[in-house]
Amino acid sequence: MKTKLIFLALLFMTILNIKAQCNPTITSPRLGVKFPDKVVFCNTETETLSTQAFGSYQWYKQEWTWQTPNTNPWTAIPGATSQTLTINGNDDQLYYFKVQVIDGDCTAESSAIMADGFAYALPAMMSTFTPGTYQDLGEGEYNVCAGASVKFDDVFPDLYGNHTWYKCIPGSLPPSVDPCEISGANGDTYIATGSGVYGFYACTEYCPDQCEFLGDGSFVKLNFGNFEFCSLATDETKRKESSLKIYPNPTSQFLYIGKESDKTYKEISIIDMSGKVVLQKSGHHFNEPIDVSLLVIGNYIILSKDSEGNSYKNKFIKK
Repeated sequence: MKTKLIFLALLFMTILNIKAQCNPTITSPRLGVKFPDKVVFCNTETETLSTQAFGSYQWYKQEWTWQTPNTNPWTAIPGATSQTLTINGNDDQLYYFKVQVIDGDCTAESSAIMADGFAYALPAMMSTFTPGTYQDLGEGEYNVCAGASVKFDDVFPDLYGNHTWYKCIPGSLPPSVDPCEISGANGDTYIATGSGVYGFYACTEYCPDQCEFLGDGSFVKLNFGNFEFCSLATDETKRKESSLKIYPNPTSQFLYIGKESDKTYKEISIIDMSGKVVLQKSGHHFNEPIDVSLLVIGNYIILSKDSEGNSYKNKFIKK
């Protein structure tokens, strides 16, 4: 009998202990669908957060910030004292939410969840060029050597799903079919090998009805051809690397090239280590200084062609 009473007492204490350890958690239809502990809105629709049944409730919110730890205060939401809380994509994006519950002698808080709206991010495109095969003309236009290629990537591949790529600025967007569309190009990457004006239209994977156009101001124009800098940058031309004088080297401001017997150089191009043409001159005389003071410190290649068509390739250091 005594053993039975001790067992019942321990069981009763265990039940009280479980009761005292109330552990609220937040659930909702979209919580964790894309990212753990996040509700991601597609637009201004609503989402209902809920927790288990307890005696009383108070919901709180905290504004998101880049700062770690988050120093924004948690504030009690007026009137949010029920088992559920309805939030919306218009007012509650970029806020954290939690609930405090009381049940008997137990008071506890849930872990925080976040309401996010990453699906609103505007599209962006990254262009990758092969060093030595292109010339930046500014304002999104480039000369590219024939036979080379340029890779375009959606900067947010995890956000967007189906893409529509264009080779010119379209007059109409999907679902209409436009002659500028590149047939079969629907991934988040496109490799261009011909002249055109490139960009895309894409729909978000998480919110398939939400689509964005890159915007014609962000399209990139490519002109493929056999430009002078292309022949200078290949090994197919004749080079006299050891016979051309470059001085002073290193230099911080002025650079001199050549010899008196050459008199003039038809063309001079300075290329940085990424392959970008950063300075060009034509009709250069051997005794004229080349001002490189505006170049950033580093290693460069200088390609030059004399009046007889001989090409030279030399390296110099900008200090």
